[in-house]
Amino acid sequence: MGEPPKIMDEARLQKLAEHLDQQNDWPAEYLFKFIVPMQEVDAVVALFPGVAVSQRQSRTGKYVSTSARVIAESSEGVVAVYRQAAGIPGLIAL
Repeated sequence: MGEPPKIMDEARLQKLAEHLDQQNDWPAEYLFKFIVPMQEVDAVVALFPGVAVSQRQSRTGKYVSTSARVIAESSEGVVAVYRQAAGIPGLIAL
C-alpha cells in the first residue's frame, strides 16, 4: 500500500496560504484538525497554548483525533502551525 503522501510539503503550504488569503479577511477563525498516535497527543496540544483542544480516541485507542479552533492573524500564522505540526511523528492533518 505504501506510505501516504506528505501533505505538508512547501508547495502545498504555499497553495494553502494563497487559498486562505483569498477566502478570509484577517484575523479570522481557523479550525485545525489532526489525527495522531496516542503518544503524540501532548505534542499537538502544545501547538495551541491557551486554546481548548478537543480530543476523541479511536475505537482501538491507538489514535486520537484533535481539533483546535483559533483566531489566526494571517495565513502565515496558519502555515506556521502546520510547519510545526509536520515534526510530530505519525501526524495526519485533515
